Amino acid sequence: MIEARLTTKAIDTAALLAELADAQDGAQVLFLGVVRNHHQGRAVAHIDYEAYEPMALKELQRITHTVAKKHGLGNVLVVHRFGRHQIGDASIAVVIGSPHRGPAFDAAREIMDLVKKDVPIWKKEHFSDGTVEWVLADRLVRSGPQKG
Repeated sequence: MIEARLTTKAIDTAALLAELADAQDGAQVLFLGVVRNHHQGRAVAHIDYEAYEPMALKELQRITHTVAKKHGLGNVLVVHRFGRHQIGDASIAVVIGSPHRGPAFDAAREIMDLVKKDVPIWKKEHFSDGTVEWVLADRLVRSGPQKG
């Protein structure tokens, strides 16, 4: 299975690992991107992820298929979550099944690098001091005090 998904529900890692389990694979790599409590020395209260979902899904699928093919993998699943995220929540899961660990680790890193660079996802960081910043693929879009 090679698939990419978007969701607004919490990411169930046990279910994803079970879904991708394959007797031919000797390695399963799971990468989780989780919300941390700080960014550039500032305390983060929570984060909202937004995107134009048809475009984001199309790009996420392209990346998933391209990287799977490049590394000769038949089991790759990428799930990105949108909406409000609290500290510690998973925003993205990359699950790779492979006969060997090397290609699985390499593919997971490459997928994350490409997602950060190419997928049009906006992150709205809400800081503990009440300020908010919009970030697109790790690039600041807009900053300042805002409500919400």
